Amino acid sequence: MKCFVWSPFLYASETWTLNKNTEKRIEAMEMWIYRRMQRLLWKEKVTNKKVLESVGLQRPELLLTIRRRKMKYYGHLRRHDSIQKRILEGKIDGRRGRGRRRQTWLGNIQETSQMKMCEVCETALDRRRWRTVTAHLGDGMAPS
Repeated sequence: MKCFVWSPFLYASETWTLNKNTEKRIEAMEMWIYRRMQRLLWKEKVTNKKVLESVGLQRPELLLTIRRRKMKYYGHLRRHDSIQKRILEGKIDGRRGRGRRRQTWLGNIQETSQMKMCEVCETALDRRRWRTVTAHLGDGMAPS
């Protein structure tokens, strides 16, 4: 599954802007794959928790993999002076129009890391510290 399904699916996932709807769909696809692997029908009413236990997982890991990749990519961009860094951190003069604020790529990074944006930017510059933050993403043991 990780070789034939995840590899093409995760192509360029570092650059995606995730929203709640997309996250739900990714998690649903992962659960669907696990059910297909075990030949479980939806009529059997097996809970996601039971399916994950039978696969040997505690929680779905595809979304966590995407978040880790995004964090690693952000750290890479912060440490190197490139056009992508300028685009990512660029500011535009003027005022935004009325209405709901658009979903941003950096907003997803802040939600994922549970840190303030200034802390995220500062931590990303230290490669060793950034690796520990991204390695412990999702397990609740990330150092502050």
